[in-house]
Amino acid sequence: MAHTNTIAIVGDGFAAAVMVLHLLRHGIPATSLRVFGPGELGRGNAYKTSSPAYRLNVREDLPVIFTEDPLHFARWAEQSLNDHHAKHEAGYFYRRNDFGLYMQALLVSALGPQKLQQIHARVDQIRRVNEHWVLEYGQESVIAKHVILATGNTSPRWPCPISSQNTSSHDLSTRLVENPWPGNHLNDIGPDEEIILLGAGLTALDSINALAEKGHRGRVNVISPRAIFPPAQAPWQRQRQPQWPSHLTPTSLVRFMRHYLPAAPPQSSEWQCAWEELRPELNRIWQEFTDHQRKILIKRVGWLWNLYRFRAGPQTIAALEALRANGQINFAIGRAKQIILSHSDIKVLLANGTELCGDRVINCTGPSSDPLLDQLMGEGYALPDALAVGIRVNADFKVLDPKQAPWNDLWMIGPATMGSLGDVVAANAIAKQAEQLARQFTH
Repeated sequence: MAHTNTIAIVGDGFAAAVMVLHLLRHGIPATSLRVFGPGELGRGNAYKTSSPAYRLNVREDLPVIFTEDPLHFARWAEQSLNDHHAKHEAGYFYRRNDFGLYMQALLVSALGPQKLQQIHARVDQIRRVNEHWVLEYGQESVIAKHVILATGNTSPRWPCPISSQNTSSHDLSTRLVENPWPGNHLNDIGPDEEIILLGAGLTALDSINALAEKGHRGRVNVISPRAIFPPAQAPWQRQRQPQWPSHLTPTSLVRFMRHYLPAAPPQSSEWQCAWEELRPELNRIWQEFTDHQRKILIKRVGWLWNLYRFRAGPQTIAALEALRANGQINFAIGRAKQIILSHSDIKVLLANGTELCGDRVINCTGPSSDPLLDQLMGEGYALPDALAVGIRVNADFKVLDPKQAPWNDLWMIGPATMGSLGDVVAANAIAKQAEQLARQFTH
Protein backbone atom coordinates (compact mmCIF):
# COMPACT_ATOMS: atom_id res chain seq x y z
CA MET A 1 0.00 0.00 0.00
CA ALA A 2 1.46 3.31 -1.11
CA HIS A 3 1.21 6.38 1.09
CA THR A 4 0.77 9.76 -0.49
CA ASN A 5 -0.24 13.26 0.52
CA THR A 6 -1.60 13.91 -2.93
CA ILE A 7 -5.07 15.02 -3.99
CA ALA A 8 -6.84 11.97 -5.37
CA ILE A 9 -9.32 12.73 -8.15
CA VAL A 10 -11.74 9.88 -8.75
CA GLY A 11 -12.97 9.85 -12.33
CA ASP A 12 -11.60 10.13 -15.86
CA GLY A 13 -14.31 12.13 -17.66
CA PHE A 14 -15.11 15.78 -18.09
CA ALA A 15 -15.60 16.56 -14.39
CA ALA A 16 -12.24 15.01 -13.47
CA ALA A 17 -10.48 16.78 -16.34
CA VAL A 18 -11.77 20.28 -15.49
CA MET A 19 -10.88 19.62 -11.85
CA VAL A 20 -7.30 18.86 -12.88
CA LEU A 21 -7.23 21.92 -15.16
CA HIS A 22 -8.32 24.34 -12.47
CA LEU A 23 -6.06 22.88 -9.81
CA LEU A 24 -3.11 23.29 -12.17
CA ARG A 25 -4.18 26.86 -12.96
CA HIS A 26 -4.28 27.64 -9.23
CA GLY A 27 -0.70 26.53 -8.76
CA ILE A 28 -1.16 22.93 -7.59
CA PRO A 29 1.68 20.95 -9.22
CA ALA A 30 0.89 17.82 -11.22
CA THR A 31 3.07 15.81 -8.82
CA SER A 32 0.48 16.50 -6.10
CA LEU A 33 -2.36 15.01 -8.15
CA ARG A 34 -3.34 11.43 -8.80
CA VAL A 35 -6.22 10.59 -11.11
CA PHE A 36 -8.15 7.32 -10.96
CA GLY A 37 -10.06 6.04 -13.99
CA PRO A 38 -9.67 3.45 -16.75
CA GLY A 39 -10.16 5.75 -19.74
CA GLU A 40 -8.55 8.74 -21.40
CA LEU A 41 -8.83 11.73 -19.08
CA GLY A 42 -11.39 14.23 -20.38
CA ARG A 43 -13.27 11.79 -22.59
CA GLY A 44 -15.47 9.95 -20.11
CA ASN A 45 -18.82 8.58 -21.23
CA ALA A 46 -19.89 11.72 -23.04
CA TYR A 47 -16.91 12.55 -25.26
CA LYS A 48 -15.24 9.24 -26.09
CA THR A 49 -17.90 8.33 -28.64
CA SER A 50 -16.75 6.96 -31.97
CA SER A 51 -19.86 8.18 -33.76
CA PRO A 52 -19.61 11.44 -35.73
CA ALA A 53 -23.43 11.63 -35.53
CA TYR A 54 -23.31 12.37 -31.80
CA ARG A 55 -23.21 16.14 -31.46
CA LEU A 56 -23.18 18.56 -28.57
CA ASN A 57 -26.69 19.66 -27.72
CA VAL A 58 -25.55 23.23 -26.96
CA ARG A 59 -24.04 25.86 -29.25
CA GLU A 60 -20.37 26.73 -29.23
CA ASP A 61 -20.44 29.63 -26.74
CA LEU A 62 -22.05 27.65 -23.91
CA PRO A 63 -19.42 25.06 -22.82
CA VAL A 64 -17.50 27.60 -20.73
CA ILE A 65 -14.38 26.17 -19.08
CA PHE A 66 -12.82 29.47 -17.93
CA THR A 67 -15.12 32.18 -16.59
CA GLU A 68 -12.72 34.93 -17.63
CA ASP A 69 -12.63 33.60 -21.22
CA PRO A 70 -16.10 32.25 -22.06
CA LEU A 71 -15.47 31.99 -25.81
CA HIS A 72 -12.32 29.87 -25.51
CA PHE A 73 -13.94 26.75 -26.96
CA ALA A 74 -15.65 28.70 -29.73
CA ARG A 75 -12.29 30.12 -30.86
CA TRP A 76 -10.53 26.76 -30.60
CA ALA A 77 -13.26 25.05 -32.62
CA GLU A 78 -13.15 27.70 -35.36
CA GLN A 79 -9.38 27.35 -35.64
CA SER A 80 -9.04 23.59 -35.14
CA LEU A 81 -12.11 21.86 -36.60
CA ASN A 82 -13.31 21.28 -40.12
CA ASP A 83 -16.98 20.53 -39.55
CA HIS A 84 -19.22 22.17 -42.13
CA HIS A 85 -22.33 20.45 -40.76
CA ALA A 86 -21.93 22.12 -37.36
CA LYS A 87 -23.31 25.45 -38.56
CA HIS A 88 -26.96 26.32 -37.98
CA GLU A 89 -28.91 29.54 -37.51
CA ALA A 90 -29.04 28.70 -33.77
CA GLY A 91 -25.23 28.46 -33.58
CA TYR A 92 -22.47 25.91 -34.15
CA PHE A 93 -23.18 22.43 -32.76
CA TYR A 94 -19.94 20.50 -32.94
CA ARG A 95 -19.32 16.78 -32.71
CA ARG A 96 -19.07 15.41 -29.21
CA ASN A 97 -15.82 13.55 -29.86
CA ASP A 98 -14.28 16.83 -31.04
CA PHE A 99 -15.10 18.38 -27.68
CA GLY A 100 -13.16 15.48 -26.17
CA LEU A 101 -10.19 16.50 -28.33
CA TYR A 102 -10.56 20.03 -27.00
CA MET A 103 -10.41 18.82 -23.40
CA GLN A 104 -7.28 16.81 -24.11
CA ALA A 105 -5.67 19.82 -25.81
CA LEU A 106 -6.40 21.93 -22.71
CA LEU A 107 -4.78 19.32 -20.46
CA VAL A 108 -1.67 19.11 -22.63
CA SER A 109 -1.34 22.90 -22.59
CA ALA A 110 -1.92 23.20 -18.83
CA LEU A 111 0.52 20.44 -17.96
CA GLY A 112 3.37 21.64 -20.17
CA PRO A 113 6.45 19.59 -19.25
CA GLN A 114 4.77 18.19 -16.12
CA LYS A 115 3.55 14.60 -16.08
CA LEU A 116 0.21 13.70 -14.58
CA GLN A 117 -0.11 10.42 -12.71
CA GLN A 118 -3.20 8.46 -13.70
CA ILE A 119 -4.00 5.03 -12.32
CA HIS A 120 -5.97 3.37 -15.09
CA ALA A 121 -8.40 1.53 -12.86
CA ARG A 122 -11.82 2.10 -11.39
CA VAL A 123 -11.95 2.79 -7.66
CA ASP A 124 -14.08 0.11 -6.02
CA GLN A 125 -14.14 1.38 -2.43
CA ILE A 126 -13.08 4.37 -0.35
CA ARG A 127 -12.56 3.96 3.40
CA ARG A 128 -11.35 6.12 6.25
CA VAL A 129 -8.19 4.95 8.07
CA ASN A 130 -6.95 7.26 10.81
CA GLU A 131 -6.65 10.72 9.21
CA HIS A 132 -6.51 9.61 5.60
CA TRP A 133 -8.63 7.98 2.92
CA VAL A 134 -7.83 4.57 1.46
CA LEU A 135 -8.81 4.12 -2.18
CA GLU A 136 -9.08 0.49 -3.23
CA TYR A 137 -8.97 -0.66 -6.84
CA GLY A 138 -8.68 -4.31 -7.80
CA GLN A 139 -6.20 -5.89 -5.38
CA GLU A 140 -4.33 -2.64 -4.76
CA SER A 141 -4.88 0.50 -2.73
CA VAL A 142 -3.56 4.03 -2.25
CA ILE A 143 -3.73 6.32 0.77
CA ALA A 144 -4.65 9.94 0.02
CA LYS A 145 -4.91 13.01 2.21
CA HIS A 146 -7.58 14.67 0.05
CA VAL A 147 -10.18 13.05 -2.23
CA ILE A 148 -12.34 14.72 -4.88
CA LEU A 149 -15.15 12.61 -6.32
CA ALA A 150 -15.60 13.55 -9.98
CA THR A 151 -17.12 10.36 -11.34
CA GLY A 152 -19.64 12.05 -13.63
CA ASN A 153 -22.53 10.11 -15.15
CA THR A 154 -22.36 6.36 -14.64
CA SER A 155 -22.93 4.15 -17.70
CA PRO A 156 -26.55 3.15 -18.36
CA ARG A 157 -27.83 -0.18 -17.07
CA TRP A 158 -30.87 -2.14 -18.16
CA PRO A 159 -34.03 -0.88 -16.41
CA CYS A 160 -35.70 -4.31 -16.46
CA PRO A 161 -34.86 -8.03 -16.36
CA ILE A 162 -33.53 -9.82 -19.45
CA SER A 163 -34.08 -13.47 -20.34
CA SER A 164 -32.51 -15.28 -23.29
CA GLN A 165 -33.59 -18.45 -25.07
CA ASN A 166 -31.00 -20.44 -27.01
CA THR A 167 -28.82 -17.42 -27.71
CA SER A 168 -25.08 -16.83 -27.53
CA SER A 169 -23.20 -14.23 -25.54
CA HIS A 170 -22.43 -12.54 -28.87
CA ASP A 171 -26.16 -12.11 -29.48
CA LEU A 172 -26.57 -10.63 -26.03
CA SER A 173 -23.82 -8.06 -26.55
CA THR A 174 -24.69 -7.03 -30.11
CA ARG A 175 -28.49 -7.26 -30.30
CA LEU A 176 -29.00 -5.81 -26.82
CA VAL A 177 -27.11 -2.51 -26.48
CA GLU A 178 -26.92 -1.64 -22.79
CA ASN A 179 -24.65 1.40 -23.17
CA PRO A 180 -25.06 3.25 -26.49
CA TRP A 181 -22.90 6.23 -25.49
CA PRO A 182 -19.65 4.96 -27.12
CA GLY A 183 -21.48 4.60 -30.46
CA ASN A 184 -19.59 1.52 -31.64
CA HIS A 185 -22.81 -0.55 -31.76
CA LEU A 186 -23.96 1.45 -34.78
CA ASN A 187 -21.62 -0.40 -37.15
CA ASP A 188 -23.53 -3.67 -36.68
CA ILE A 189 -27.03 -2.38 -37.42
CA GLY A 190 -28.55 -3.44 -40.73
CA PRO A 191 -30.49 -0.82 -42.73
CA ASP A 192 -33.81 -2.69 -42.49
CA GLU A 193 -33.67 -3.77 -38.85
CA GLU A 194 -36.57 -2.96 -36.57
CA ILE A 195 -35.07 -0.99 -33.67
CA ILE A 196 -36.51 -0.58 -30.17
CA LEU A 197 -35.32 2.37 -28.11
CA LEU A 198 -35.93 2.42 -24.35
CA GLY A 199 -36.40 6.12 -23.55
CA ALA A 200 -37.12 9.32 -25.48
CA GLY A 201 -34.43 11.72 -24.23
CA LEU A 202 -31.21 12.98 -25.75
CA THR A 203 -29.64 9.51 -25.93
CA ALA A 204 -32.58 8.27 -27.99
CA LEU A 205 -32.25 11.29 -30.27
CA ASP A 206 -28.53 10.57 -30.71
CA SER A 207 -29.41 7.05 -31.82
CA ILE A 208 -32.05 8.33 -34.22
CA ASN A 209 -29.62 10.86 -35.70
CA ALA A 210 -26.99 8.16 -36.18
CA LEU A 211 -29.51 5.83 -37.81
CA ALA A 212 -30.66 8.59 -40.15
CA GLU A 213 -27.06 9.36 -41.18
CA LYS A 214 -26.63 5.66 -42.03
CA GLY A 215 -29.72 5.77 -44.23
CA HIS A 216 -31.73 3.48 -42.00
CA ARG A 217 -34.94 2.18 -43.59
CA GLY A 218 -36.43 0.12 -40.77
CA ARG A 219 -38.92 1.22 -38.15
CA VAL A 220 -37.75 2.77 -34.88
CA ASN A 221 -40.00 2.03 -31.90
CA VAL A 222 -39.62 4.38 -28.95
CA ILE A 223 -40.79 3.20 -25.51
CA SER A 224 -41.50 6.11 -23.18
CA PRO A 225 -44.12 7.19 -20.63
CA ARG A 226 -44.87 10.19 -22.87
CA ALA A 227 -44.92 10.51 -26.65
CA ILE A 228 -42.67 13.54 -26.73
CA PHE A 229 -39.02 14.32 -27.50
CA PRO A 230 -36.99 17.28 -26.23
CA PRO A 231 -37.31 20.30 -28.55
CA ALA A 232 -34.53 21.67 -30.73
CA GLN A 233 -32.29 24.48 -29.58
CA ALA A 234 -33.43 27.79 -31.05
CA PRO A 235 -31.41 31.02 -31.42
CA TRP A 236 -31.83 32.54 -27.96
CA GLN A 237 -30.22 35.23 -25.86
CA ARG A 238 -31.00 36.41 -22.33
CA GLN A 239 -32.65 39.80 -22.70
CA ARG A 240 -33.47 40.70 -19.09
CA GLN A 241 -33.41 39.47 -15.49
CA PRO A 242 -36.63 38.25 -13.87
CA GLN A 243 -37.78 40.06 -10.75
CA TRP A 244 -38.11 37.04 -8.51
CA PRO A 245 -40.58 37.24 -5.60
CA SER A 246 -39.28 36.56 -2.10
CA HIS A 247 -40.16 33.61 0.15
CA LEU A 248 -40.80 31.22 -2.70
CA THR A 249 -42.42 27.84 -2.23
CA PRO A 250 -42.57 25.07 -4.86
CA THR A 251 -46.11 26.17 -5.74
CA SER A 252 -45.28 29.87 -6.06
CA LEU A 253 -42.09 29.05 -8.00
CA VAL A 254 -44.02 27.04 -10.59
CA ARG A 255 -46.69 29.74 -10.75
CA PHE A 256 -44.12 32.48 -11.32
CA MET A 257 -42.33 30.49 -14.04
CA ARG A 258 -45.57 29.75 -15.87
CA HIS A 259 -46.51 33.43 -15.74
CA TYR A 260 -43.07 34.49 -16.98
CA LEU A 261 -42.92 32.07 -19.92
CA PRO A 262 -44.67 33.36 -23.07
CA ALA A 263 -47.58 31.64 -24.77
CA ALA A 264 -45.28 30.49 -27.55
CA PRO A 265 -44.17 26.92 -28.38
CA PRO A 266 -41.07 25.65 -26.48
CA GLN A 267 -39.14 25.29 -29.73
CA SER A 268 -39.44 29.04 -30.43
CA SER A 269 -36.70 31.57 -29.74
CA GLU A 270 -39.13 33.70 -27.72
CA TRP A 271 -39.93 30.86 -25.32
CA GLN A 272 -36.31 29.70 -24.97
CA CYS A 273 -35.09 33.25 -24.30
CA ALA A 274 -37.49 33.48 -21.36
CA TRP A 275 -36.62 29.97 -20.14
CA GLU A 276 -32.92 30.76 -20.11
CA GLU A 277 -33.56 34.03 -18.26
CA LEU A 278 -35.12 32.01 -15.46
CA ARG A 279 -32.31 29.47 -15.13
CA PRO A 280 -29.45 31.45 -13.52
CA GLU A 281 -31.26 31.93 -10.20
CA LEU A 282 -32.84 28.50 -9.96
CA ASN A 283 -29.89 26.84 -8.20
CA ARG A 284 -29.94 29.49 -5.47
CA ILE A 285 -33.69 29.00 -5.03
CA TRP A 286 -33.28 25.22 -4.99
CA GLN A 287 -30.65 25.40 -2.25
CA GLU A 288 -33.01 27.51 -0.10
CA PHE A 289 -35.72 24.84 -0.26
CA THR A 290 -36.05 22.11 2.37
CA ASP A 291 -35.73 18.46 1.39
CA HIS A 292 -39.50 18.14 1.53
CA GLN A 293 -39.98 21.11 -0.79
CA ARG A 294 -37.42 19.72 -3.25
CA LYS A 295 -39.27 16.41 -3.41
CA ILE A 296 -42.58 18.19 -3.99
CA LEU A 297 -41.11 20.28 -6.81
CA ILE A 298 -39.55 17.30 -8.59
CA LYS A 299 -42.73 15.27 -8.23
CA ARG A 300 -44.78 18.05 -9.82
CA VAL A 301 -42.58 19.27 -12.64
CA GLY A 302 -39.43 17.14 -12.67
CA TRP A 303 -40.20 15.42 -15.96
CA LEU A 304 -41.06 18.76 -17.60
CA TRP A 305 -37.86 20.36 -16.33
CA ASN A 306 -35.76 17.51 -17.75
CA LEU A 307 -37.57 17.77 -21.06
CA TYR A 308 -36.85 21.46 -21.59
CA ARG A 309 -33.41 21.85 -20.02
CA PHE A 310 -32.05 19.01 -22.21
CA ARG A 311 -32.87 20.49 -25.59
CA ALA A 312 -31.37 18.82 -28.65
CA GLY A 313 -29.12 20.11 -31.39
CA PRO A 314 -30.99 21.26 -34.53
CA GLN A 315 -29.22 18.69 -36.73
CA THR A 316 -30.47 15.91 -34.50
CA ILE A 317 -34.07 17.12 -34.59
CA ALA A 318 -33.86 17.45 -38.38
CA ALA A 319 -32.89 13.78 -38.59
CA LEU A 320 -35.80 12.86 -36.33
CA GLU A 321 -38.25 14.79 -38.52
CA ALA A 322 -36.91 13.08 -41.65
CA LEU A 323 -37.55 9.62 -40.19
CA ARG A 324 -40.90 10.75 -38.82
CA ALA A 325 -41.94 12.00 -42.27
CA ASN A 326 -41.12 8.54 -43.66
CA GLY A 327 -43.38 6.94 -41.06
CA GLN A 328 -40.45 5.22 -39.36
CA ILE A 329 -40.97 6.59 -35.80
CA ASN A 330 -43.46 4.76 -33.62
CA PHE A 331 -44.15 5.59 -29.95
CA ALA A 332 -45.17 2.91 -27.47
CA ILE A 333 -46.44 4.54 -24.29
CA GLY A 334 -45.26 2.84 -21.12
CA ARG A 335 -42.20 1.36 -19.44
CA ALA A 336 -40.29 -1.81 -20.27
CA LYS A 337 -41.05 -4.65 -17.83
CA GLN A 338 -39.03 -7.47 -19.40
CA ILE A 339 -36.83 -8.15 -22.44
CA ILE A 340 -36.87 -11.63 -23.98
CA LEU A 341 -34.12 -12.45 -26.48
CA SER A 342 -34.61 -15.46 -28.74
CA HIS A 343 -32.77 -16.73 -31.81
CA SER A 344 -35.31 -15.14 -34.14
CA ASP A 345 -36.25 -11.85 -32.49
CA ILE A 346 -36.43 -9.71 -29.35
CA LYS A 347 -39.62 -9.09 -27.42
CA VAL A 348 -40.08 -6.21 -25.03
CA LEU A 349 -42.96 -6.56 -22.62
CA LEU A 350 -44.36 -3.32 -21.20
CA ALA A 351 -45.89 -2.92 -17.77
CA ASN A 352 -49.26 -2.07 -19.38
CA GLY A 353 -49.35 -5.40 -21.23
CA THR A 354 -48.15 -4.13 -24.62
CA GLU A 355 -45.62 -6.31 -26.45
CA LEU A 356 -43.12 -5.08 -29.06
CA CYS A 357 -40.93 -7.21 -31.30
CA GLY A 358 -37.73 -6.08 -33.01
CA ASP A 359 -34.23 -6.98 -34.14
CA ARG A 360 -32.26 -4.84 -31.70
CA VAL A 361 -32.92 -3.03 -28.41
CA ILE A 362 -30.94 0.09 -27.46
CA ASN A 363 -31.06 1.24 -23.85
CA CYS A 364 -31.53 5.02 -23.86
CA THR A 365 -32.69 5.41 -20.25
CA GLY A 366 -29.71 7.53 -19.18
CA PRO A 367 -27.21 7.29 -16.32
CA SER A 368 -27.45 4.59 -13.67
CA SER A 369 -26.61 4.79 -9.98
CA ASP A 370 -22.94 5.00 -8.97
CA PRO A 371 -21.68 1.92 -7.05
CA LEU A 372 -18.94 3.96 -5.38
CA LEU A 373 -21.41 6.48 -4.00
CA ASP A 374 -23.62 3.61 -2.87
CA GLN A 375 -20.63 2.15 -1.01
CA LEU A 376 -19.88 5.45 0.74
CA MET A 377 -23.48 5.72 1.87
CA GLY A 378 -23.73 2.06 2.84
CA GLU A 379 -20.63 2.23 5.04
CA GLY A 380 -21.66 5.41 6.82
CA TYR A 381 -19.34 7.95 5.20
CA ALA A 382 -22.00 9.85 3.27
CA LEU A 383 -25.67 10.71 3.30
CA PRO A 384 -28.15 10.40 0.40
CA ASP A 385 -29.37 13.69 -0.99
CA ALA A 386 -33.02 14.70 -0.93
CA LEU A 387 -33.73 13.08 -4.31
CA ALA A 388 -31.67 9.90 -3.70
CA VAL A 389 -29.72 10.59 -6.91
CA GLY A 390 -26.35 11.23 -5.26
CA ILE A 391 -24.72 11.97 -1.93
CA ARG A 392 -25.28 15.13 0.02
CA VAL A 393 -22.77 17.98 -0.22
CA ASN A 394 -22.71 21.52 1.14
CA ALA A 395 -22.18 24.76 -0.80
CA ASP A 396 -18.39 24.22 -0.64
CA PHE A 397 -18.80 20.79 -2.30
CA LYS A 398 -17.78 19.02 0.91
CA VAL A 399 -19.41 15.62 1.37
CA LEU A 400 -21.64 15.46 4.43
CA ASP A 401 -21.51 12.48 6.80
CA PRO A 402 -24.71 10.89 8.21
CA LYS A 403 -24.77 13.52 10.97
CA GLN A 404 -24.68 16.22 8.24
CA ALA A 405 -21.19 17.32 9.30
CA PRO A 406 -18.87 18.14 6.38
CA TRP A 407 -15.70 16.19 5.78
CA ASN A 408 -12.76 18.61 5.46
CA ASP A 409 -10.91 16.36 3.01
CA LEU A 410 -13.64 14.76 0.88
CA TRP A 411 -15.43 16.70 -1.88
CA MET A 412 -17.65 15.96 -4.84
CA ILE A 413 -18.40 17.85 -8.05
CA GLY A 414 -20.49 17.02 -11.08
CA PRO A 415 -23.99 15.73 -11.87
CA ALA A 416 -24.26 13.74 -8.63
CA THR A 417 -24.40 17.03 -6.68
CA MET A 418 -27.67 17.96 -8.38
CA GLY A 419 -29.88 16.89 -5.46
CA SER A 420 -27.96 19.23 -3.14
CA LEU A 421 -26.99 22.14 -5.38
CA GLY A 422 -29.47 22.21 -8.26
CA ASP A 423 -29.01 22.09 -12.02
CA VAL A 424 -25.44 20.79 -12.33
CA VAL A 425 -25.39 18.88 -15.61
CA ALA A 426 -24.07 21.22 -18.30
CA ALA A 427 -20.34 21.49 -18.92
CA ASN A 428 -20.20 25.13 -17.86
CA ALA A 429 -21.88 24.38 -14.50
CA ILE A 430 -19.45 21.54 -13.74
CA ALA A 431 -16.46 23.63 -14.81
CA LYS A 432 -17.60 26.44 -12.53
CA GLN A 433 -17.75 23.99 -9.63
CA ALA A 434 -14.19 22.85 -10.37
CA GLU A 435 -13.01 26.46 -10.56
CA GLN A 436 -14.60 27.32 -7.21
CA LEU A 437 -13.27 24.19 -5.50
CA ALA A 438 -9.74 24.74 -6.81
CA ARG A 439 -9.66 28.10 -5.01
CA GLN A 440 -10.15 26.29 -1.69
CA PHE A 441 -6.78 24.56 -2.16
CA THR A 442 -4.96 27.88 -2.51
CA HIS A 443 -6.34 29.60 0.61
